[in-house]
Amino acid sequence: WLWTRWKDTVLSMIAVPVLLSMLVGFGVDVAAHSYSEYSWSVLAIPPTDDPLVVSLQGLNSLWEYQFTLCSLVLTFFTAEAYKHWRSVYSTTRAIQGRINDICLLVTIGSQRNNPASQELVVCCTRLLKTSHTFFWAATLTHSDGVGDRRNNDANTREVGKNAIEPLLLSPEGLMGLVRAGELTMEEAESLLNSGLPPSQYTYILMEWVGLSIMEGLDMGLLGRSGSNRQSGLEENLLRQLTALRGEYFNISYFTAGRMPLAYVQLMQILVDSLVLLAPFSLYGKLGGLSIPLTGLLTFFFKGLLELSKSFLDPFGNEGYSGQNINVDVLVSEVNFGLSSRWGKAAEAYPKAPPNGKAAVLPNRDH
Repeated sequence: WLWTRWKDTVLSMIAVPVLLSMLVGFGVDVAAHSYSEYSWSVLAIPPTDDPLVVSLQGLNSLWEYQFTLCSLVLTFFTAEAYKHWRSVYSTTRAIQGRINDICLLVTIGSQRNNPASQELVVCCTRLLKTSHTFFWAATLTHSDGVGDRRNNDANTREVGKNAIEPLLLSPEGLMGLVRAGELTMEEAESLLNSGLPPSQYTYILMEWVGLSIMEGLDMGLLGRSGSNRQSGLEENLLRQLTALRGEYFNISYFTAGRMPLAYVQLMQILVDSLVLLAPFSLYGKLGGLSIPLTGLLTFFFKGLLELSKSFLDPFGNEGYSGQNINVDVLVSEVNFGLSSRWGKAAEAYPKAPPNGKAAVLPNRDH
């Protein structure tokens, strides 16, 4: 079934370059037959003493050296590009993991029969959800907050004007979150009066979560009796919060240091020149067969290069949406986990039997 796939694959990325390279190869073949003193069939190899073939021998020698160099360097380039994509993807999943860890620990440490303790759990969960949403709203991605933008460049810029992310971080967006119950009016006003730019709202809410947890521990709303157990919960929660902060920062670090421009430019020139010279360099040895083989070489080398560049653009900001990490899915998964999973799991916790053993039901004949 992989042969039938087209959208967001290498086939769709380089279909035009492959056709152009074959067209150039066809032009070389036509020119050779038109201006040569010899005649040969379409698929036959041209005479070795043909003036055109002789003139292309030196170019073929140079091209073979370049072919070896390009094969080696492009292999490493693709591996490093995929490593970058994988690191970014793993970090997005690590962010989800740390948020769920914090929510799980807060839920476990809460007192189920204490309304104030349960309010604290709801508050921390709500702030963690909003903090995660703010982070992706402040991060440049291919998502408009509803779905991935699959339009052309002009339409993408037009959609970007109406994207949800900038609106969400604006004063109007904060008021909308207040109306939706995701922020209180006091919290929204505190964010606006914090003196920090909207890109820092994520970390403000994170610190509020940490302060709420510390206050809950001091008031006895989290943890059980015994200083060791309470200090252990505090240590774990603070460790997860600092780990979450580190994962948030890693996203910006990966974006800023993904690959030096000079390296990417060199690979582009190396591959483009290899593909451009292929129809001329291969014709002397292959004749008309160089036309499909040139297309095949273009497919592999240009395909690997374009695939590598898409790996270096994991959020699809530069037109490589095929390997785009879908931010909307990340946000919805976190919202589900924090809104439903841990709270409902705690509510469903059954009372332990007196002897700690589960009752054995008698066998029944059916």
